[in-house]
Amino acid sequence: MNADLELYKVFCEVVKHKNISKTAENMYISQSAITQSIQKLENILGGKVFYRNKNGVELTEEGKNLYGFVSWKRI
Repeated sequence: MNADLELYKVFCEVVKHKNISKTAENMYISQSAITQSIQKLENILGGKVFYRNKNGVELTEEGKNLYGFVSWKRI
């Protein structure tokens, strides 16, 4: 699978679970792998896609725009 597509897949899973550790459990990969994927995606895009807080994560405006585009492409 294309590496960039895998980043979008991880992104969508984090959006779904709103939590990096829950996403890691669900995808059977480490939390650090999830974090690294999100950081790589943010570096590619040049901006943050999530606000991180003690309860998990929330989408930034850029993240909302990206999710709208990516989820539309999944149809």
